[in-house]
Amino acid sequence: MLRRVACALLLLGAACNPDLDRPPRHAKPPPCPPPPEPALQAMVVGTIGKMHLVESRYPLSKLGDTMAVFKPDLVLLAVRVDPYREGHLEDASFEMTYVEHLAKKRGVPVEPIDWFREQDLDAPLPALDPYDVTEIERREAEVLSLPKLYTFEQANGAELAEKVFLADRAQARHRGGSPIVARRHAWMQHLAASAVSRHGKPKRVLAFVDVIDRATIDLALRAVGYDARNPVELVAQAKEVAIGDMPSDVIDAWKKQRDRLHERSAKATGAEKSFFADHERVLDVAIEKKAACCVTQSALAPPK
Repeated sequence: MLRRVACALLLLGAACNPDLDRPPRHAKPPPCPPPPEPALQAMVVGTIGKMHLVESRYPLSKLGDTMAVFKPDLVLLAVRVDPYREGHLEDASFEMTYVEHLAKKRGVPVEPIDWFREQDLDAPLPALDPYDVTEIERREAEVLSLPKLYTFEQANGAELAEKVFLADRAQARHRGGSPIVARRHAWMQHLAASAVSRHGKPKRVLAFVDVIDRATIDLALRAVGYDARNPVELVAQAKEVAIGDMPSDVIDAWKKQRDRLHERSAKATGAEKSFFADHERVLDVAIEKKAACCVTQSALAPPK
């Protein structure tokens, strides 16, 4: 009898002891599931033009890496609309031809979003106001005129984006801004927003623009509902990368573009002639080197 009473008391004590129902203290709660990915994602990649042939830490293959890992449904390029429709990508920086080739190879639609007028190429900046801030403005806005010799991480990082933003604000303070730059950026934003709308708001939009224009397009895509992805973080996690030599189709396209530029340069004058001659020289080097790194900056200068 006593044994039965003792067992009953033990069982009652166990039932009333809350500590026995708790998991061991060393046990960790299950991790929370990751938040769902945003329905609309955009990634804006800043390119460095002819400096891709100079900077070993930002070769053209990095642009291929971004496309391979992001897998876009629409690609936006820094090419003017009319030249793009006519198949004249020599109007843009040479890397845009390579990116267009990769997009078409993947069956991804491409839209041009750049805008400028030839007469804008040599247009002077507005006068300083007040006139005695020349040195201050030069220092604060210097990044806008420096050679774009940036690594992939720098070109697509927060530090450079901050410098470009502050430089733009410095010009706005001391010059009232630049109407030409403001108009171009407004057109680029309009073209980017229009492109995604015409394609039915694709889930993943990838834009390739000059590094100085990166924040402008990023802002436009955010404004129309896209969540921004960081190229540096995404490529660092990538397993799929662009490997191999420059496709022969791209080399052939550059050769045709160089020939057209040579003809146009012979007929042009002033800033337009310099623009064509500079693009022609870059294509000369890209073709000769098959876009492999690296050359000196002086090798890219057009002959005098």
